[in-house]
Amino acid sequence: MYKRIAASCALVFAVNPVNAYEFSFHGMIKAEALASTQGVASFGGVYSQVAPTHALRTDVYGGGPATEQQQNYLDSQSTSFQISQSRFSLNMSHQKIRGVLELDFIDGEDGFTNQTALQAQEPRLRLATLYYDYSDNLTIFGGQKWSTASGIKSSGSYNWVGNGYRAGNTGFLAMEVGATYKADNLTLTGALTGKGRNNSAGGVNANELGSMPGIAVDANYSFSGHKVGFAAHFAEINYEDEPGFTGGSNQDANLFKVYTTLNFGAVSLNAEYYTGEALNNQNALGIAPAAGLNGAGEVNESFGESGYFAFASWTPSAGHNVKVGYGSASVDSGDRDRLGLTALHENTTAYINYGYQAAEGLTTFVQLTHFDTEYGADFDSFTTVVGRAGVVFKF
Repeated sequence: MYKRIAASCALVFAVNPVNAYEFSFHGMIKAEALASTQGVASFGGVYSQVAPTHALRTDVYGGGPATEQQQNYLDSQSTSFQISQSRFSLNMSHQKIRGVLELDFIDGEDGFTNQTALQAQEPRLRLATLYYDYSDNLTIFGGQKWSTASGIKSSGSYNWVGNGYRAGNTGFLAMEVGATYKADNLTLTGALTGKGRNNSAGGVNANELGSMPGIAVDANYSFSGHKVGFAAHFAEINYEDEPGFTGGSNQDANLFKVYTTLNFGAVSLNAEYYTGEALNNQNALGIAPAAGLNGAGEVNESFGESGYFAFASWTPSAGHNVKVGYGSASVDSGDRDRLGLTALHENTTAYINYGYQAAEGLTTFVQLTHFDTEYGADFDSFTTVVGRAGVVFKF
């Protein structure tokens, strides 16, 4: 038996020698300190500096009016030390096949509330994608990847996970199968994709019901070092098939965006504009509340929204880089009257940062970010400033 096993292994390696597979390990260790002038939130509604996305209301706590002490808490400055936005990836290639597996360390299940790894942070799967290079022009892909409709993926901020989401940047990770075709300077991508978030303790939900998945497309054209593009996502969310449904109708979830990157030597400009509805049902991380069934089983109609972001990057000399960015998102005027007291109506962010490459792979950085957030119902605005400084080691 052992001889047969040995012979089988020898045959496998003879047909597929080990050196035909190429592996590489990459990652980034990011250690930083953060400070905020008052309450700031990370996607949710609690005071959190894990991945700041907007300023908190300081007159509401736990869904109701804040007591004097609770308001004092939300008005307070705070400081934290973090390594949570570190990440690593394993890359593989074999003939025409490429694969990537990337993880980071965020407490997504607890709502981005744990500042340090000592507080139950755990690995989170970001990318798990296979690519098949059918030809020089055509690549077929499948797995969990950046959404085809993500456009410009980075807002330019050192807040990698917050990344300008809910303030003009949209498009996150998605499960997709599709293909990319390149013809000279034109790149076309089409994919079948998950309609939206499938995180439900009750099993299959409205984002998964129905035979039709979502559809995502991207088209971009490059010329003289510049790029212009268009991206979109279309889906229908099947609330009428939910077991608790009593009234209403299925909801459309869509996203349309245009984007550009312009390069002028030491300066590059990046800009993106989007419009759509039910973005948070798509996991596109927009500003408006997600659609869903209310307590009576009736469908809450999806919210429309739009936004934009832009940033400029300047490299005055080798090893030095400065970025300045601004972004804004708002719920459409026709939907604003349906917003609750703690729902975001409009959110803007502005930042400036400086990075210095102190050694090969090692960058030190500082950044100041300002959030101005307007909430629904009474449309009061709240502001906060977040400062961060740290080091990034890429390997």
